[in-house]
Amino acid sequence: MARQFRFGVSFLESAPAEEWARKCRHAEDLGYDVLLVPDHLGWPAPFPSLVAAAQATQRPRVGTFVLNAAFWNPVLLAREVATTDQLTGGRLELGLGAGYVREEFERAGLDYGTPRSRVDHLERTIAELERLLPERR
Repeated sequence: MARQFRFGVSFLESAPAEEWARKCRHAEDLGYDVLLVPDHLGWPAPFPSLVAAAQATQRPRVGTFVLNAAFWNPVLLAREVATTDQLTGGRLELGLGAGYVREEFERAGLDYGTPRSRVDHLERTIAELERLLPERR
């Protein structure tokens, strides 16, 4: 079965509101299908950035590339996801990962744990998102 390719752009630098909107509109004009924001400390906060990107554009989906689930309480993340999806007109795509940058955990005051403990948290997060957001499956 053939799959249609989509193209995304990942925004790594924050910008004042009008500049952010201009960058997002420019990416849309270039034909990008998805506007993405990664979840790393020192880079733009994903959810407000994605809401602003959706407000500035018409067509592209917006998404996380990739959200560090270990930084989030699953219930609070579900609230962020549901609100962001609503404010973006259903254009949100959620990428999730277990986290891998030890220095970010240390800067955030979070236990880095083991790879197994981070993957276990990711699994719990996915289960909680599915439970709290069943319509997004």
